[in-house]
Amino acid sequence: MPEVDDFFRLKEYDSLGREAMLAKSAMDEELARLKRREAELAERRQLLATREADVRTMNHKMAELDRLLTQRLAPEAISKLEEEGLNILVLQQELEILIEEDRTFLAGFSVTIEDIRRDIYNKISELRLKEKIALDRQKALIPELPEGWLVSYQKIAAKNPAHGVFSRIQSQQCQFCRFAVSKAVESEVDTQYQLKSCSSCGRLFLPYKAVAG
Repeated sequence: MPEVDDFFRLKEYDSLGREAMLAKSAMDEELARLKRREAELAERRQLLATREADVRTMNHKMAELDRLLTQRLAPEAISKLEEEGLNILVLQQELEILIEEDRTFLAGFSVTIEDIRRDIYNKISELRLKEKIALDRQKALIPELPEGWLVSYQKIAAKNPAHGVFSRIQSQQCQFCRFAVSKAVESEVDTQYQLKSCSSCGRLFLPYKAVAG
């Protein structure tokens, strides 16, 4: 024969499940945060590599211009090559300034991200432990639940209803969806402690004593 304490156990089972879910969600958020920072670091490293490659290309181009200037050329051609070389030098100087800024940023950011990584891994370890404790406690409650209650709970929990899986009967109505509930069902819930669900929204009805307690 079910007792009111069985409802408290079912409520605890539900609470532990939500606790484990929140821990898992928090772990996912921490890993996503780390992934974003690592992506930012990789993007900045790629930008630095691209700029360094551009400087090397410019060096090759300057060497080629120097080689051409050693040849017999018309004054107009020499002027054009010198102008091109000057433009390359200006771009090189701008790139070298940016490269130095990138290297300074990456030196500091690499240290920062290591601190972030350690902090996140520590948080994840704590959250993983919290999740495990909740799941272990939840598992330990299963044998204490009346037969069939876990199946009924899992059926509605799988739908992840807003505001949770439980409801109560108020004025012969489901508290959440206001669907009519017969006096017989209300009596089965409040006095016989039977696990009943709303015929409309599917939420499980808690007896008055389980709500008040």
